[in-house]
Amino acid sequence: MIHLEALLADPARVAEVEPAALPALLAQLTTAAAAVAARLSTIAPASDNGTAPSAGGDRLLTAKEASVLLNLSTDFLYRHEAAKAFRVRIGSEVRFSLVGIQRFIERHRGR
Repeated sequence: MIHLEALLADPARVAEVEPAALPALLAQLTTAAAAVAARLSTIAPASDNGTAPSAGGDRLLTAKEASVLLNLSTDFLYRHEAAKAFRVRIGSEVRFSLVGIQRFIERHRGR
C-alpha cells in the first residue's frame, strides 16, 4: 500500500495504487485541497511593498480557488444562479468574493 506522502512527493506513483482504493484516496486529496484553500483564504496577500494590505478588505478569488474552497465545479460558479451572490465582474474578468463565499457558506450551513 502506497502512503499519501509518497504520492505527494511523486504523483506518478498513483499507478501503484489498487483500483479499489482510488475513490478513498481521491476523497482524502479533495479534503486536503479544500483545507489548504480554506487556510490560504485566511491569509492576507502581501501588497507590492511586501506588507499586508489594510484589514477589512475583501479578497477576490479565481474560479479555481473558489471551486476548491466550495468543492464545486468552475462551470457551476460561472453559470449557476446561487453563485451570483459572490460573483464579481471586472471588465471581462470574473472573480469571486471571499467574503461573499464565507457568507454563502454560513447561510447554507446545516441544510
